[in-house]
Amino acid sequence: MNLSSLVVDVHPDHASAVCAVLGQWPGVEVQASTGQGKLIVTIEADSDAQTTGIFARINALDGVMSVSMVYHQYEPEPEQEVSP
Repeated sequence: MNLSSLVVDVHPDHASAVCAVLGQWPGVEVQASTGQGKLIVTIEADSDAQTTGIFARINALDGVMSVSMVYHQYEPEPEQEVSP
């Protein structure tokens, strides 16, 4: 499991629409937003490729000015962990 946190800078006039779109995507959650168009978004994805794809889709949304990844962590699935 890949866990990522993003700061998304959105034109303030588009912030509510972007939040609504992101709220429909599996594994994506808007954690916080400001009146100035700054969003804190988290992504839970199965792979780096899936995370990168979601990042690119967010960046392509109408009104999005920039997307910055501020945190990324890989967590193995519990059933994939190897016992000593």
